[in-house]
Order: sequence, then structure tokens, then C-alpha cells
Amino acid sequence: MSARLAQFDSLLTRRRLVRAACPTQPVRVLRDPWGEPVAEFSRFPSDRDLLKAAHRLQSDDWIGALADDARSHRLSTAWRLALLRADRHGQARLSRDIGPQWLSAAVEGRAGDRPADLRRTLYADAVRQLWQAGWKLVG
Repeated sequence: MSARLAQFDSLLTRRRLVRAACPTQPVRVLRDPWGEPVAEFSRFPSDRDLLKAAHRLQSDDWIGALADDARSHRLSTAWRLALLRADRHGQARLSRDIGPQWLSAAVEGRAGDRPADLRRTLYADAVRQLWQAGWKLVG
């Protein structure tokens, strides 16, 4: 019995030494407006990663650009970053509103605009709104 304990202690000691020898990455913590930790990142997170953590997206939720028909004018379309939550049977809804949850302000888009540029602008705007609401990335 004591031989097994000694072996276990030596394994723990080796594991600690290996961890101490490896340089650790700085951990960045996303905190909500109340100061509670929401997510940890070992590298600097992308705008998409920040939004997924802040809104607690799950694998079957969808986030992307949707046209906002209420704000469109003639030949230009207003685009907004939207979040659509999957219907989770047997669980309470996170929101009473049916339909998309708008995460960014409307951005005018015209035919010929690059979708990647529009998406990048929408994500940046949504993250800016997180910072204005009091979210923080510490570390």
C-alpha cells in the first residue's frame, strides 16, 4: 500500500515539475457588467469568440448577418448581426420575443459590397456594444 502511495506522489511531483517548466499562456477572462467571469481564453479572442461567450451560444444556435427590412431604403439594404436561438424542447425560453435577437446596429449595404467586410463590420459593432454595456476582457 505504501509503495503505491509513493508511486502516486512521484507521479504528482513529476506532473507539477512539467507544468512549471512549460511557459504558461496568459489567460484572458471575459467578465460581464457585474464582474462575474463568463469565459477564459488562452489567446486573444476573435470578435466571434467574444460574442459566442457573452451570449452563451450553444452548438445549435445561429449567429450571422440578416437584412433588417424595417430599416431598408430603396436600393440599399440595412444589415444587422442577429442571433437565432434553437428551440430547446422542455426548457424555458431565454426570451419571450420570437425571432432574431439583434446584436448590432444597422449597417447600410449595397449590391457589390463584399460579404466578409460587412460581416467584420457587424461583429466589430456588436463587440463595441458589449464594451459600452460594461463587459470587460481582463488579462
